[in-house]
Amino acid sequence: MESERADPRYLRALQGKASLAHRLSHVRDVREASRSGRLTRIGLPMARVAVDLLGGDEGAPVVADAIAAVLAGETDGLSADSDPPSIQICVVGPHDLARDLLAERGIDVDAHGDITIAHAQESVPMSSSSHDTLDMLRERQDLSSLVGVEEVRSGRADAFVSIGHTGATVGASAFGLGRVRGMGRPGLAVELPAAHGPVILLDCGAAPHATAEDLVRFAAVGASYARVVGIASPRIGLLSIGGERGKGDHLRKQTDIRLAEEFPAEYVGAVEGHDLMAQARADVIVVDGFTGNVALKSMEGALRWSVGAMGSAYGSIEPAREVLRSTHLLSGASLLGVDGNIVVGHGASRADEIHGCIRRAAMLHQGSIVESVRASVSGLPELNARGELA
Repeated sequence: MESERADPRYLRALQGKASLAHRLSHVRDVREASRSGRLTRIGLPMARVAVDLLGGDEGAPVVADAIAAVLAGETDGLSADSDPPSIQICVVGPHDLARDLLAERGIDVDAHGDITIAHAQESVPMSSSSHDTLDMLRERQDLSSLVGVEEVRSGRADAFVSIGHTGATVGASAFGLGRVRGMGRPGLAVELPAAHGPVILLDCGAAPHATAEDLVRFAAVGASYARVVGIASPRIGLLSIGGERGKGDHLRKQTDIRLAEEFPAEYVGAVEGHDLMAQARADVIVVDGFTGNVALKSMEGALRWSVGAMGSAYGSIEPAREVLRSTHLLSGASLLGVDGNIVVGHGASRADEIHGCIRRAAMLHQGSIVESVRASVSGLPELNARGELA
């Protein structure tokens, strides 16, 4: 998807094939980054986060619960930070509904200095097809995804969080914010809990038809993101069905060659599904959005089953649930490659998980993720919105 604000055909960047380490030398030093995988506060100004009140499986009340917790200064249970970021909230949704829900939680919008409302009439239904979603984005201006993205584009918000329709949020972001120069399709990055520290998996659903060139960009921006969350020398892997060279389908074979060319020092080769959370041969694992989404949801299901099974075995589900919360796996995915900070949460998110999404959005802003991403792809040839060389 091309942004209306962007030139549809950029001049190709003809710089030589610099290594990832060389390209990332331009990324600003982000201080206080934590090896635990959590972004840390670095003393930047208060973050203004727009939050989609609509969408999701549980409806607006659970989002309102999360907003109330943020405004009360509660922690999200996902971070050990003793100094959480300062956050102002812009609620994106119907004015009357937002006021009523917040009032039920003891928040007077007119009297509270850290909350505003941006009116949006409705959201894209969670069951909407890709075709219908695009039609709605073109025809409606009062959708929560479009209104939230406009808050970021205009500078009234520093980030946008939605647990609604993923395609609507990704599409609205690409249309409204435009792609970072050098990117084709944007990708969703999640931090997976692993035995030896977090693993960044990218893409998890934004680009189901990604090309090999898209995956090269995912490797660059994923490594940039990994550095910001505290992984000093990220290793890059390609998710496939085996670790041997030449295994996999045409996309995997093409991508393997291109990653070896672009990142000779950082690319460790193909990795398998068990490397996502166990052996951790790579710190950044790239994949097309279709495969990545299947992998992510499989892991989520397995973890939730494990929590329930341990609860049944030991008489209480809470200890296992706390372990799951501490992994921050369910605290949203960061959309990398658009010109703004966007966090997409799971439609079934609970209030504490939405709270984590809001915290993550604030940290993206305070960690200058967009600038880091822009620097990481600055030496790569331009792509069009289909992931092809422009």
